[in-house]
Amino acid sequence: MKSIALAAILAMGAAGAAAQSAVPELVLEWRSHSDNAVELSTEVETLYLSLFNSGNLTLRTVKMDQSPFVEHVLRNEKLFFGAHFPQSIDAMMCDLNPKLCSRTLTGAPQSQLSDLTSHVGGFAASPGRWRTSVGNTIVVPDYNFRSITTLVRKQVPGDWTVDDFTISPEMDCSAFKGSCKDVIARFNPPIIKAPDGKRNVTLPQVQLQAPVTFRTDARSKLVQSLVGALVTSERTKTFTDPSAAFSPVWQKQYSDTSLNDLALETLQPFLRATGSIKEYGLGDEPLVARQMDLFKLIHHPFANLEDLPEQHRHPVIVVVIDTAVTNGHCDLPAMTFSDGHTLTSTEPADEGEPTAETLPDCSEIDPLALSQSEHGAAVAGVIASPENGKGMVGVNPYARLHMISFDKTLSRDRQIVRLAEQLTTDIPVGARVANLSFGLLPDFQGNGEVENALRIHESRLLIVAAAGNEAKALSNGCQLIPACLNALENVITVVGLDDNLDNPAPWRTATQGSNTSAMFEIGAPAMNVLTTTSGNVFTHMSGTSFAAPQVTAVASLIFSTGEFIYGDDPALLQAGGQIAPKVVKDRLIYTADFFPGLNGRVMAGRLNVERAINLQYAQFELFDGRRIVGQVVEVPNTIACRSPDPAQQFQPWWNIRRLTFNDAKDRHILFRHVGGEDGSRYGALERDASCLVATLSPMVEVRRTVDGVPEVVSFPFSAIRDYTSPLFQG
Repeated sequence: MKSIALAAILAMGAAGAAAQSAVPELVLEWRSHSDNAVELSTEVETLYLSLFNSGNLTLRTVKMDQSPFVEHVLRNEKLFFGAHFPQSIDAMMCDLNPKLCSRTLTGAPQSQLSDLTSHVGGFAASPGRWRTSVGNTIVVPDYNFRSITTLVRKQVPGDWTVDDFTISPEMDCSAFKGSCKDVIARFNPPIIKAPDGKRNVTLPQVQLQAPVTFRTDARSKLVQSLVGALVTSERTKTFTDPSAAFSPVWQKQYSDTSLNDLALETLQPFLRATGSIKEYGLGDEPLVARQMDLFKLIHHPFANLEDLPEQHRHPVIVVVIDTAVTNGHCDLPAMTFSDGHTLTSTEPADEGEPTAETLPDCSEIDPLALSQSEHGAAVAGVIASPENGKGMVGVNPYARLHMISFDKTLSRDRQIVRLAEQLTTDIPVGARVANLSFGLLPDFQGNGEVENALRIHESRLLIVAAAGNEAKALSNGCQLIPACLNALENVITVVGLDDNLDNPAPWRTATQGSNTSAMFEIGAPAMNVLTTTSGNVFTHMSGTSFAAPQVTAVASLIFSTGEFIYGDDPALLQAGGQIAPKVVKDRLIYTADFFPGLNGRVMAGRLNVERAINLQYAQFELFDGRRIVGQVVEVPNTIACRSPDPAQQFQPWWNIRRLTFNDAKDRHILFRHVGGEDGSRYGALERDASCLVATLSPMVEVRRTVDGVPEVVSFPFSAIRDYTSPLFQG
């Protein structure tokens, strides 16, 4: 922890227990996280002690008109909550009211002074000796707490149902566009082939919220970094007077720096964080790639001029959170928006924009159409430009687009807050995938607000995030949101790659390039991607912003196809059953094309559409060049994999998701699910980069159909160069 301070606060003039601020004030929002009344007491205690000990506790007076007891007054004024009243709060209140209370003042140990929750103004907590009666006026904290209902993930027994949850009278789910019962059902759809045992569900939870004011302080590094980014209030507040309430040791120890930093660090898990937005993908690379080149790189059926089979054409709602799309485009489908309106293909949304009659004829490629306003329209085109004979085609032309406009004109403090709100309240029923081709950099860590907003969708929505264009090699602890939140089961991060077919590398230019990380799951081409811009114009765009929507579109195809193939339970279909986002995320990872040059830069490799969407069958490629697709009839239940790790030497076949040969190492790469039942898709997906397969002689039998005639093909296990499992077994 940093040593922080008091000097600027000591300059406040005051009488008694309070002082007036004469400067603008920074306002943050505090929010509780507790699951129960005991934890809530501790969280409120942390709030008050952090503010009091840093000189930021704001105060007012109140008359004791019902009870002479301080705890009763605070609870009656809705200034304290929880199961117990901590002695430290009693001591703090005693120090704020020296005419009505005294206590034993013993200096806190030096080792405790840097922890704002371990002392009261530099003194150890001790019980107050109160001399109060009804009618006395006392000083109390000045905060306006209100109850809010948020959504959180909680673990429940495997047989839990929506009806098992008790909705308390304080819960108000109207912000999520429905009753609490409706919201619980919406965020917890029945899962096809759900795992046994305990599971996580999304539930409403009542929390406390209050604005918290900090003095602007020239010595505070954190506050100075937030100046201009947070709400600034010109209203004066009455603050704690350190010269009257703090021990001389506490005042002296931090006389040269600022206590605000220590208070912010202590409270940051409860404070609404701020962030700055970075736009991705507005590069000006040469226009060299054509759409067919892109489809070859990602092995899309369109590369062979093959249309998608009927089983891949079931519409899925794809959410795009991006810049506002103000005009329709002749090569974009009708797009719905959060306010309920629909933008048709050539509809001008703003007065003064070109009309349908004056728009270009949908055949122009404009290499200069790279303005920020084109970003959302360009992302939409990569995903879902329809097959209509007017221009290009999206990776999934049957997707239905729901656009959520992200307002980049908001002050920096509102950007993360607004994103969390949109993720929580604006995702429509039935959406399966959301594309976020931008990044947020928080000013200080620990808020968890966006993380929670993503986590509550773990049962219903896959989030596809762009890795960003800062050309950095990121590692554990990276701060980019949402890219670095990909440890969540429903967040997948996309690295941008160049257009080299046989040996791809991360996309780079002279001025920018894709961020990389061994933790980021998958790569996709990011160079000169042909797409739509507003005004019936096409252009080529570069950057991770246009790699991410390729993965988004393929994810929507997996949801669409998988729920068509496996959702054969009428009860599940009627109730809106869907595939879990984790299953789709893992599928994208283990079906990617591996390249040795991407080691350490991306977990898997480059997106492979054909392999990813062939869900129903096992896919084999043999060393002799044959490709066999069908149902596995016979295979060893366990394979031997010579590995330095004894725990990895024997692998259950039904947990293997991918086995692909690495020519550089003369060994196989193995992806498998661990930690669950055999065949389960809900365990952790792990990769073994160096598996020397020792199971050589047993025969493998696969039933396939050729020209309508079924046959069984046999080959030795040693003949397998590449194997991909079906999405589910059976």
